[in-house]
Amino acid sequence: MKKQKAEEKSCKQLGVSRRIFLKILMAISLLGGSNILPRLVLAEDVPAEPDNLDEPTPWQEGDPEPVEMTIPAEEPEQTSTEAPPSQPMDDERPPQPGPDYAWAYGYWWWTNGTYVWVPGYWVVPPQADYIYVPGYWNYGGTTWVYVRGGWGRPNTTVIVTYPQPRPVLTAFVITAPIRIVRRHRRWRHHRKRHYHHRPRPKPTPKPSPHPAPRPSSNPAPRSSPQRQPRRR
Repeated sequence: MKKQKAEEKSCKQLGVSRRIFLKILMAISLLGGSNILPRLVLAEDVPAEPDNLDEPTPWQEGDPEPVEMTIPAEEPEQTSTEAPPSQPMDDERPPQPGPDYAWAYGYWWWTNGTYVWVPGYWVVPPQADYIYVPGYWNYGGTTWVYVRGGWGRPNTTVIVTYPQPRPVLTAFVITAPIRIVRRHRRWRHHRKRHYHHRPRPKPTPKPSPHPAPRPSSNPAPRSSPQRQPRRR
């Protein structure tokens, strides 16, 4: 009797019926209630995603050391089942060779089962006003597909032409540090996020089931207001 009263009291505090409360207790006992609380605590300890995902991150102490290796002459069109790093690496740019040179951004290269950062380089664009549109990894539903970067016109992200092969095919690359490897559906670096406001379409008025009354051909004459006599 005391146990039943305690259950009814707990049900009243939760605002649910006794039958629903018993179903919840049964589900917790089947799933293993001892493992639920630790999972909730671990979920709260996971750090939130940073807001500056588009900003390049510099090399820090503890990251993998750069290694000199041969890199592709052109950005490869490749796919991967592993999610790419969420942020690019901040390249240490050498001095600009001349005023006609522009910086071609680096990219994450999938090789030997891991992501490696290929640094950027100085190159002369096809036209003086062209800007370099960096490549990015796009999630295609089951795999990640790399979209190559190229040259585009100012204030646009449409690639007009692709760059020529690299002049130097050896570079100091760096393996993706663990601190920037995060799971994301889409990842595009060095690009501004544009949020276009789409106004909601106005609802079309439905026709009334009752037809509107037709105006009569002989309208009734308006009655003139009666004047009240003045008081003397």
